[in-house]
Amino acid sequence: MEEMVQRVFGAFASEIVNASEPHMACLFLIDTSGSMEGEPIEELISALNRFKVEVCEDKRTRDILDVAIVEFNTAVNVVQDFVPIEYMKPVSLIARGVTEMNGGLRKAIDMVIERVRFYRRSGTEPYCPWIVMITDGYPTDSIDNVAEEILYLDQQDELRLWSLAVDGADTNLLSKLGHGKRVLKLKDCDFSNFFDWVNKNMRSISVSSPGEKARVEVLPDNVDKVIEDDWM
Repeated sequence: MEEMVQRVFGAFASEIVNASEPHMACLFLIDTSGSMEGEPIEELISALNRFKVEVCEDKRTRDILDVAIVEFNTAVNVVQDFVPIEYMKPVSLIARGVTEMNGGLRKAIDMVIERVRFYRRSGTEPYCPWIVMITDGYPTDSIDNVAEEILYLDQQDELRLWSLAVDGADTNLLSKLGHGKRVLKLKDCDFSNFFDWVNKNMRSISVSSPGEKARVEVLPDNVDKVIEDDWM
C-alpha cells in the first residue's frame, strides 16, 4: 500500500503515516516526582528509549502507532507531543518535586481525546487510545473527580487507562481509577519486560479492527495484577 504522510499544523503539529489506515494513540504518563530519583527513573528512561527501537522493527505497528509522553511532578509538562513512533525523540527525564497526579491525568485525557478528534478530522479511523501511567507515589492532589471521568470514558470505549505501580505507590488509591481495572504492580525496577508487553499489545491491536477487542498479552513475571478483572 502506498504510504502517505500528511502534515498538519495546529495545536498538535504532527504527521500521520498511512492516514487511510486506522491509527492508535498511546500516551505515557510518567511520575517524575523526587521519589523516582536514581535507579527507577534511569531504568524507566532506558526502557522507554528501547521501546521505540523495538516497536519500529515491526512495520505494521510502526505505521499505526502514535505516541506522546507527559510527566508530572510539582507541575505537568508535555515531554513529547503526539508523533508517529518512529519520530519520537530520545527521552530525558529528571526526578524532582511532588506528585501532581490529578493534573497529569487531566492533561493526558485532554491530549488523547484531541488526538482522536484529529484522526477523525483527517479521515483516519481511530483505535481506542491508551494512557499508560507509571507512578511510585501518593498524589498530593485529589483524583476523585478525574477517576469518575476515566470510568465514564472507559465505559464509552473512548480510552483505556493502565496504571503501573512502582515500589511505594498506593495501589488502593490507584484502584479508584476506573474502579480498579488495569492496575498493575511492578515487583522491581526492571521496566524492560513491561514495555515489551506494551509492544506486544500494540502489535495485537495493529492487526485488529477499531472497535474489536484485541487480545491482551500475558503479563511478564515481574508484573502483577492488583485486582483480578477481565482487562477490557
